[in-house]
Amino acid sequence: MPTKASAFVSKVLIDNLSDPLATILIIEFAGFLGELVDTVCKYFCAKHTHTPVFTPFRVFQMGALRNLGLDITRASLDTDGGGSQNCFYVTDSKTSEKITASERLEEIRNTVLSNMIQFHPEAEELIATGHKVSQISRSNKERDPLAPRKDPPIPTSIKVFAESSGHRSRLDIVTTDRAGLLVDIVTTLKDISVNVISAEIDTVGMMAHDILFLTYQGRALSPPMEELVRNALYYYLAFSEVETDESY
Repeated sequence: MPTKASAFVSKVLIDNLSDPLATILIIEFAGFLGELVDTVCKYFCAKHTHTPVFTPFRVFQMGALRNLGLDITRASLDTDGGGSQNCFYVTDSKTSEKITASERLEEIRNTVLSNMIQFHPEAEELIATGHKVSQISRSNKERDPLAPRKDPPIPTSIKVFAESSGHRSRLDIVTTDRAGLLVDIVTTLKDISVNVISAEIDTVGMMAHDILFLTYQGRALSPPMEELVRNALYYYLAFSEVETDESY
């Protein structure tokens, strides 16, 4: 019989494709994690409709989100089916523009996931923040270097293909989630002179599904460049060791 923890999976989606003016943040989870989504939504709604904020937990969320320098132009909460889906339209508070820098996107994602764990430690098994992946990496380092390594929870898949317009290429990556994943992907691409136009982050439990749109010298990637991207990312994602934080 499944445990309470195994019955629910968290999902954090950061969408830069669907709206031209805002980055869309979608948070989904069911059951005992629903309170967190409700809390976040009530804070956002309070900011724009003067709905009162009651609990210390909501006050904490307010401070955490303000520290990220975000403005929420719209927010909605859907609790059908026993779960919760929260949708926020986010802009930078200084520029009123979408959030496009990989470091900022990673910061938003990690803040949401860390807050889930802080206020709902019973759900830590469901929430990917890099901790479990780091533990796998550490156990690999401690064993015999010639011994087989433990497989990651999610096999890595990388697809690169040109869009029909021919102006840019699309990169689809599915892999085990880990702290700093998007930043490291973008850094790897920059190292081979590939430009990242936009990115979408989808985190479901321990699985990360990232979609990035790329150009090389102002146009879609050629077949040799597609192969170079795949090889560079496979080396980082599937073969190189995940760096472990000293706190783990």
